[in-house]
Amino acid sequence: MKFKEFMNALDGEIKNVYLLCGAEIYFIDKAREKILARLGVDKATELTTFDCDTKPALGDVINAIDSAPFFSTRNVVLVKNAPFFSAEKSSERLENILRDMQATNYVIFTAKAADKRRKLYKLAAKVGAVLEADPLRPWEIDDWLNEKLKSLGKVMNGDARRHFNERLGILPEISLWYLDNELDKVALNVAGIEITATDLRRNMLAPPEVSNFALTDAVDERKPKKAVYLLKQQARTPPKIPLVTTLLVNHVRRLLRAKHFIAQGVKGRRLGEVLDMNPYIAQKLGDTANGYPTKLLEEVFVELADADYKLKIGRAGVEVLERIIIKLCKR
Repeated sequence: MKFKEFMNALDGEIKNVYLLCGAEIYFIDKAREKILARLGVDKATELTTFDCDTKPALGDVINAIDSAPFFSTRNVVLVKNAPFFSAEKSSERLENILRDMQATNYVIFTAKAADKRRKLYKLAAKVGAVLEADPLRPWEIDDWLNEKLKSLGKVMNGDARRHFNERLGILPEISLWYLDNELDKVALNVAGIEITATDLRRNMLAPPEVSNFALTDAVDERKPKKAVYLLKQQARTPPKIPLVTTLLVNHVRRLLRAKHFIAQGVKGRRLGEVLDMNPYIAQKLGDTANGYPTKLLEEVFVELADADYKLKIGRAGVEVLERIIIKLCKR
């Protein structure tokens, strides 16, 4: 089950076996906490936790899952980072215990990855419930955002949503914990119901990728002085230069891909699906790509690869990126 369906199911009958698997830690953490809350577990006295990254003995884990409760009405075990659901072979004893769990016993497995073809995975899905905690695609963020705003008692106006989506559009991946914490902070500093773009700019901490967005924005807007100034600001911290190079490479690659799909007739928000981006951001990228000659982008892509190599071996300084940025701005 996906996150929303899984969380809704937790409002009903509680299962004795849960598997929370996937790369999105935010979903796993939220689901785990709701399960424990529904069980009314005192974490200090009623919860036994194993972290498989510390390699506990499998026998100890299995014994804990199968133990009868002594000083409480239930036995609850949390097994973090469980490798069992990807392994080719699984413990027959563990399978038997999960297949016939004592009514007073509950186990929650979390796993970074799980193979749906494995016997243990199928068993967990049959006798309990499985959360597939996959990272959200950029175009899937609206449902999560609407739920988050509802929980905060806030709404975003159109400009705020566009600004929010622009921030997401340049992130290499979406961190829901980052967004969750930052929106909590924004809500604390907004007195009314409505959140504006100004509220986001003032209160939402920008990660490095978002800070660098101003640089590519200046390039797209053909503002060489501003772009070079922003580059030099980043150059004050030498370790940031490789990040700037990567940012420019990724931006040029996206522009080239957008032009490729536009030439095939994919336009507007439809670009979001083929570019794996928020549809709004993809549409904006497509409009921007139309202002760049394909030949220029191809030349700059090669030049950036050469610049990256020379920067890494110390044969060039930040001026090599400055020349490329000016070239892009003067298209």
